[in-house]
Amino acid sequence: MKQDYIETVRLLIDIAPDIFESPRFAMKGGTALNLFLQDMPRLSVDIDVVFVDHTLSRDDALQAIASDLHDACVRLEQRGYDVAIPKRPGGEDVTLFVRSDMAEVKVEVNPIFRGVLLSIENVSLASAAQTLFTANITVPMLARAEVYGGKLVAAMDRQHPRDIFDVLKMYETFGLEANFVDCFVAYLAGHNRPVHEVLFSADAPFEAVYNNHFRGMTREEIALDTLLQTRSRLKQDLPNALTSKHKDFLLSLVKGEPAWELMPFPNLRNLPALKWKLLNLKKLKAAKPEVFSLQHDLLQERLDSIRN
Repeated sequence: MKQDYIETVRLLIDIAPDIFESPRFAMKGGTALNLFLQDMPRLSVDIDVVFVDHTLSRDDALQAIASDLHDACVRLEQRGYDVAIPKRPGGEDVTLFVRSDMAEVKVEVNPIFRGVLLSIENVSLASAAQTLFTANITVPMLARAEVYGGKLVAAMDRQHPRDIFDVLKMYETFGLEANFVDCFVAYLAGHNRPVHEVLFSADAPFEAVYNNHFRGMTREEIALDTLLQTRSRLKQDLPNALTSKHKDFLLSLVKGEPAWELMPFPNLRNLPALKWKLLNLKKLKAAKPEVFSLQHDLLQERLDSIRN
């Protein structure tokens, strides 16, 4: 593992308690998987944050996120860190950068996918990380199935070697559990891209990203071919793991008439990301009805090809 990655994770572990002092924040993403749920198969250098309160309006939520990040900023500056919250258009101050003499950590709150599907869990640092960094912390985190559900969407969408590596470790440790697939479908439903484009995505460029932004992060060297095989496996396994309820729900969603009862999450209909998705579908139907219909037809065609 590269020393600069190690120093970044050291900083990440040191600042995380200050970030998650907010009761409205919970961890998700690669750091949750690799430093807490798995025994540190790779290093992860960012903190991905969920704003767990789905009840606030968008403007109120953005204000709350900015306020909680500002409070964290004050705490970290009092500890001697260099902290910055870049201003973004539309008042979306959702990113925090923390710098030490040796490293920088990015903290980012997702302003769209607010709220949770399952209960938040408090999870302690993995034993290998405790040993390497001589530290232990406990953070609030999305449930394991929900973390993996979001990760599976990322792996199918952007296909970064980090995401594919996390899928490889998922296969080795847990397999593709049914509740992971449930959460994948929920997160896919709230994604900004059309469902069929993510679920049946084309292969993205891989080797350059593997060489420049992945090697040196893992405890053991992982061959490029191993990750490419894992990507191919996932792109075959995940569509085939969808149940008839999953497929019918996704088809109803892209028609703008989601059959919420087909999914096991009572709160799904209340999540802002799903409301935003439906609003955008409604706008698309009004402005470009032929494109709206085509999205449904393309998804129907691809799902029909895998129906049992």
